Amino acid sequence: MSRRSGRAAALRDRGQWRRWPGAARSAARVPVLATVVVLAAALVFPRFEGANATVMGLATEALTYGLVTMSLNLLMGYGGQVSVGQAGFLAVGAYTTAIVATRFGALPFIVVLALAGLVTAAVGLVLGLPAARLRGHYLAVATLGFGLAVPEIALNGGSLTGGYTGLIVPPQHLGAVMLNNPVPVYYLALAVLLVSAAAIRGVLASPTGRRFMAVRDSQDTAPAMGINTGRTKVVLFTLSAFFCGLAGYVFALNNSIVEYSSFDFSLSLFFFAAVIVGGLGSMWGSLIGAGLLVVIQQEAVSLGGFSEAILGIAVVVVLLLVPGGLASLARRTRDAVGGPRILRRPAGAGPGGLPGQPAAPSSPAGASREG
Repeated sequence: MSRRSGRAAALRDRGQWRRWPGAARSAARVPVLATVVVLAAALVFPRFEGANATVMGLATEALTYGLVTMSLNLLMGYGGQVSVGQAGFLAVGAYTTAIVATRFGALPFIVVLALAGLVTAAVGLVLGLPAARLRGHYLAVATLGFGLAVPEIALNGGSLTGGYTGLIVPPQHLGAVMLNNPVPVYYLALAVLLVSAAAIRGVLASPTGRRFMAVRDSQDTAPAMGINTGRTKVVLFTLSAFFCGLAGYVFALNNSIVEYSSFDFSLSLFFFAAVIVGGLGSMWGSLIGAGLLVVIQQEAVSLGGFSEAILGIAVVVVLLLVPGGLASLARRTRDAVGGPRILRRPAGAGPGGLPGQPAAPSSPAGASREG
């Protein structure tokens, strides 16, 4: 037996998960290059389509829905908590933006953005307190009730929410730039998405993120590792709502009007489907899934009716062809470029993450003890 095959056998016998060094370096360069290319394309996109208000509005919608889907994936893919009411959090952030902008005049955009996130986070905290005692389909029904209740509350909110007519959002100021043009709003949406994605990755790489994934893997054994599951789930709901509230700010600016009919139950199902199509536990998958469904939905509307049916068929087709979501395609490509694995992925690795994505703890040492 050659030295190379002997080394492979030794690694296999020890139960380690390794690649040859050259293959590992090659695989590591793939996601970095892909990220740079995608970011560069997003930055120069308005130079080609900036004059087309419809296309720019659709691109901003894709970025906004991508952030909402990412916040939902934080809840579902990394925390294991099923939610079908994410449109309710988006509505809270959008209505907060509209109310603050119309009643308090020309506040700095960062103040309004922060208020949209914080108010939505407070609602997420209130919802998370009873949700911490629920799991599975009981939790799904609770979030369903929340998602159905928010538009009804907005409809009957009188002058505060505008009732049937909704609220018109006055243009926001970003320094000397007025955010009443599709191009500035697009760049603002891109900036909010990038900062939020970096913040989410930071949370996932921290002890808090490892607690999220420990609860996801087993709510019954997490307390044995010193994890307060109830507190962890409340924090998870609060963080997910915060980032969804930031998306609500961009949603309000992009649409210029906030009305209850924009946040019906079908929108929550859209976000749920985007998470599944993109891949649970994958931030890139969230963006790809949301962007793909936005395009499919737009094309379905242009065909004249049956948009929800076409969207549903597209979701089924994607899941039949790629059961693990679109993120699994990126993982397979990365593996092909980086060379074959000597052993399978450990059971403790993340369910669909790309390189650098935190993995779930495989031992009690992976989680910090809470009081």
